[in-house]
Amino acid sequence: MNIDKFTIASYDQIVGFDRTNGSLDFILDELTDFNLSNSEDKSEITGKGGRTIGTLKKNKKVTGSGTNGFLCGGALAAQVGSEVESGEHTIRYTDPVVVSNNKGTTVETAVGAVGNEIGVIYVRDENNAYISGGKKLTQTSGVPKEGEFSYDPETKEITFFTGEIADGTEVIAFYDAKVTGKRIVNDTDRYSKTLALYIDVTCKDICDNLFHGQFIIDRADFSGTFDLQGGNDPVSHKFEFTSLPNLCTGKTLLWDFILFD
Repeated sequence: MNIDKFTIASYDQIVGFDRTNGSLDFILDELTDFNLSNSEDKSEITGKGGRTIGTLKKNKKVTGSGTNGFLCGGALAAQVGSEVESGEHTIRYTDPVVVSNNKGTTVETAVGAVGNEIGVIYVRDENNAYISGGKKLTQTSGVPKEGEFSYDPETKEITFFTGEIADGTEVIAFYDAKVTGKRIVNDTDRYSKTLALYIDVTCKDICDNLFHGQFIIDRADFSGTFDLQGGNDPVSHKFEFTSLPNLCTGKTLLWDFILFD
């Protein structure tokens, strides 16, 4: 390899590890852009006639920023200072229910106080409006009267007052349900993480020989300022970090760059 004349052909992946226990936190391997920036402050020392006779350099700084094409749960957890938790969690479920023979069935099992698992069901008006028109049905633990409904969590069956809601009518219920999945908590008392980063790159010299490189950052302090912006395009994952010297080991390195075949 000729490292007198070479280029970084691509940033391949960024891997983050917990600095305490060494566990893997995330892999960003769909990088659409990445920038590793180095800066330093410089003050001029002036002499006679105001001419510059020297400079004083200080405050060297390394920052990284980029975008991953996919959202990464581990990286998002690093940005908010959280962990990715697996298990059973509670969500608010939106459930359109079609009425048939004074009955309906929820997709999920509604959870909550007995006799008030759903609470309210909304019925469309002639303009298909739930909020600005229509009516609300309230849950009862007994036999429903006009304007009421009952719910059996064991069967997920809703029972309406006889003849009040015509067959084929779509009503809507909002209720809490238990789901199995992943959770990332953004707690006001927890802040973004500092991780060990390994940035893998592919390099190429003037003879078109390909070789590998890796930036090693012992202390990458992730920024907790970010946007999850969507619309017509899928949400991409933007991130930023600042490299800090690993003073607890006596090292002042901001990064190592190792080139290898």
